[in-house]
Amino acid sequence: MPASDVKGDYLRLPQNLTVRAITIVQQEMLQFLDKTASATIELDDDCQVDISFIQLMEAARIYAGSAGKHIALARPASGPTLDVLKRSGFLEGMSAEDLKFWLHQGGIQ
Repeated sequence: MPASDVKGDYLRLPQNLTVRAITIVQQEMLQFLDKTASATIELDDDCQVDISFIQLMEAARIYAGSAGKHIALARPASGPTLDVLKRSGFLEGMSAEDLKFWLHQGGIQ
């Protein structure tokens, strides 16, 4: 049984988004991105996250962009995900694209 749940262009990721499970999540995400032009990623507010997930999402954004696809988070990063972004220093000096992706801030002005 897959760790993630797919509904249309939504991919709901599993609870464990740490280095121990990230390889499976990566494979599922790549398969999902290959099948859709636009992907929305859903995370549980209380999921387990470490820096490997942040790295995976950044790689997925690059992959999607190079393939002419769009990827977005269903909701702004919060809880453990936001905490890892803060602790890793990722929030400092974010580009407008990063702010829009991770925190849903900014937009067309």
